[in-house]
Amino acid sequence: MRLESQSVSLNELQHWFSTERMDTYVRSAKATGCDAVDLYVWNGRTSKALLEDIAHVEVLLRNFMSVRLAKACGHDDWYKDDARFRFNSSRTRRFENSVDEIERQIRHAGKPVTPGRVIADMSLGSWCFLLSSRLGQTVWKALRDPANGGMPNYPSRKRAIFESHVKTMRDLRNRLSHQEHVMLDNLDAENQYLDEQYANLDWIARAIDPKAADWIRSQSRVPGLRKLRPHHSTLN
Repeated sequence: MRLESQSVSLNELQHWFSTERMDTYVRSAKATGCDAVDLYVWNGRTSKALLEDIAHVEVLLRNFMSVRLAKACGHDDWYKDDARFRFNSSRTRRFENSVDEIERQIRHAGKPVTPGRVIADMSLGSWCFLLSSRLGQTVWKALRDPANGGMPNYPSRKRAIFESHVKTMRDLRNRLSHQEHVMLDNLDAENQYLDEQYANLDWIARAIDPKAADWIRSQSRVPGLRKLRPHHSTLN
């Protein structure tokens, strides 16, 4: 597998992206018997395909949570209802400050501040915070309450397990967003890592809505790209 637009050399990639960055791919290519340029291209495409899947699951998650929290308090700007959900402790108002910053940026962009825009701009870290143990008796209780829609596809309704899966997704997204690699020097370890990450995204989606999980999986480019993983050197 090569770049579609033109052939490039390892030296050129080292010049463009730094020798230090490319050393990771050179080392893995030697260990797994392939070409470093091919591996770099494959890693980039696979990383972006994973980010596509993460985007679907993240939006599914925030919509699922937003709908239930809005129903619990009776208004769409549920993120302002500190009296009910107790987002902010006496020591820190980090969540409130993050919402204030989102609203400021929306106004700076010349757009009206709406719940939809605020919710869309909340970071994945904020959604992890909302699933934390300190909000178990407020936010998590509202999420699993059947009166608000509940969690019919997650019968155990164990907060810590659900939170751990979402944190794993957050960590993967942060890794990929910072252009870190998914390929490893050991193919078995790499396959296990990718299997686990892919399964984790599927777990979150299925706990929310199995049909949505099926659709996300059907759209994923990850399985097809993994079959194209370079294994043997194409150098003459």
